[in-house]
Amino acid sequence: MNSQLLDALVLLVDDTDSNLELLTLIFGREGARTLTATNGFEALQLVEKHREEIDLIVTDIRMPRMDGITLTGKVREILDQRVPIILLTADMKTDEQLLAGLTAGANDYLNKPVNELELKARSSSMLRLKRAFDENIALQKSLEIMVVERTIEIEQTRDLAMFGFAKLAEHRDPETGGHLERIREYTRALAVQLRKSGPYRNEVDDTFIATIQRASPLHDIGKVGIPDAILLKPGKLTIEEFEVMKQHSVIGGWTLEESEKRLTINSSFLHMAKEIAYCHHEKWEGSGYPAGLKGMEIPLAARIMALADVYDALISKRIYKPPMPHAETHRIIMDGSGKHFDPAVVEAYQAIESDFINIMNRFND
Repeated sequence: MNSQLLDALVLLVDDTDSNLELLTLIFGREGARTLTATNGFEALQLVEKHREEIDLIVTDIRMPRMDGITLTGKVREILDQRVPIILLTADMKTDEQLLAGLTAGANDYLNKPVNELELKARSSSMLRLKRAFDENIALQKSLEIMVVERTIEIEQTRDLAMFGFAKLAEHRDPETGGHLERIREYTRALAVQLRKSGPYRNEVDDTFIATIQRASPLHDIGKVGIPDAILLKPGKLTIEEFEVMKQHSVIGGWTLEESEKRLTINSSFLHMAKEIAYCHHEKWEGSGYPAGLKGMEIPLAARIMALADVYDALISKRIYKPPMPHAETHRIIMDGSGKHFDPAVVEAYQAIESDFINIMNRFND
């Protein structure tokens, strides 16, 4: 038996029963499985039903209701070019007929009456090519899956590492509790709402949302460079001490910027993390630090982070203050619109106020 034809599924189309019987016999001797149709409409029904299984189609050209060339064109709308089609003709082949058949998507012509050896040889050759294509596509899909899995693994490792670094910085202040977890959820919720409505719908997409959720925990990573005497001071900071405390945004931003410079590819994650670390204490009206940026000069991610960070700082217990009730925190956020905060971000917060309460309760210290 021919190894290429063994167990192949071949669709045979001819309006003459004796021709179908002969073709079925030829392919059956080689161990192929066959489907038969006596016209183009029957053939198309079989193609639709067995579209994932058919390996080869052999069809007569001259048939009532739908000729073989028309059938070939309709089959190509269903099956891709990997499935070979052989046209059988009892007429003398003309250039016009050859061109019409090949244009419709046929792969070869054979004269009738069929020469069994030639039919098997041509069929085997085409099936060999089809299987090579199938194996190549399967290998390509397997490689694509491996690449995706590896990419996911790398991203997860990166995210865990970065979150771990942020946790190390946070652990210097034992009262911050679930701060990082809440910040991740606050920023994501705000970004999702900004994608739904407001002036930043074209700027906020799925990538932005996923990136800000991963990057936001690094906002205070620069606090590793602030002395304990200032970072953990229970009372109000002096002017001089506050100037030192303000440097955490510069230290964090610079650290992430240096990391970004050492990459050979652009990293939206590090770029956004750097913007957040540098600018999350900037204020909409320009009185923030470290650079006194104003309005749209402040990166959008940092504007989102500013509201999330202030909200969480107010509702949480700190070494220097008790927690503030949500109602009072809400009032301060609303009063800060156009002053401390981007008005569009405040509108987004107002629309999802209940989400903030749920996040606060879910990750309660």
